[in-house]
Amino acid sequence: MPDTGVDRATGEVGAQAAFLPFNFNFDFTASLASRTFWPVLGRACVSLRGTGSADPSYYQREVKVEMWDAYGTDTKKGLTARYSLNGGYYGYCWSGLASGHEHYFRIYKDWNLGARVWGNGWTSPI
Repeated sequence: MPDTGVDRATGEVGAQAAFLPFNFNFDFTASLASRTFWPVLGRACVSLRGTGSADPSYYQREVKVEMWDAYGTDTKKGLTARYSLNGGYYGYCWSGLASGHEHYFRIYKDWNLGARVWGNGWTSPI
């Protein structure tokens, strides 16, 4: 997922939604929206780990992940998950997602907005 420097515009949906599960890499400075996907049985899980940053204090930090329903006017779903950037994989699952609607997750940080952070992860139905 390349860093666009801005969040996805409201209502913007990718050309093709992904099927779960899928792997991803991330690299951003402030925030990044994932590709769109269809949840399976109203549930989707995101697991990620931070593997590096331009900010040497990143190891003590965390990023936040939100789940969004991309149908019509984008709607945030459930709670915001916090992921530690200490090199380990961490996961969180959202349930109650609308079947037949494309969804995406948004990764962001609220510290040192000019510093890049990167890593990898996967999205799965359970």
